[in-house]
Amino acid sequence: NNQIVFTSDYYLIDKEIYLFSNVNFKGPRLKSNQGLLKEDNGQLIDDNFNHEQNLVIEEDGKILLVTGCAHNGITNIIEHFHTFKGRMPDYVIGGFHLYRKSSGHEDFNTVDRIGEYLINTKAKFYTCHCTGIESYERLKSSMKDSIDYLSTGSEIII
Repeated sequence: NNQIVFTSDYYLIDKEIYLFSNVNFKGPRLKSNQGLLKEDNGQLIDDNFNHEQNLVIEEDGKILLVTGCAHNGITNIIEHFHTFKGRMPDYVIGGFHLYRKSSGHEDFNTVDRIGEYLINTKAKFYTCHCTGIESYERLKSSMKDSIDYLSTGSEIII
């Protein structure tokens, strides 16, 4: 089927658009990832989410990074991006996976640590549903104009 393209670590779509995956998780496992499993050789194991893809769009000297739910941690995804690109993105859109209905919100120490890291990137962040409103409000209080909430129907100009 030529409509499905299998990718690996890095996949160039166009000279300014590409995907990357295989982000390694560093740090303690997020509470919101507990119970998310994958099958490996017939066994259920913790999902390492190395299959999750992230989209990068470069235009006019600006870089936009689009993540999914960032199960491997938004800081790990940004670090992975920085490792191969040599700079931070200018904009990031995606969930931070700091909330899951079954496990609740991440603790404030974790959220604060993530916020400190994100502020230091100097990027503008647009986050959404799986960040959770409580975690978003905590991040917003420290990150101020560096973060906004993106909900269905929202429009942004980059």
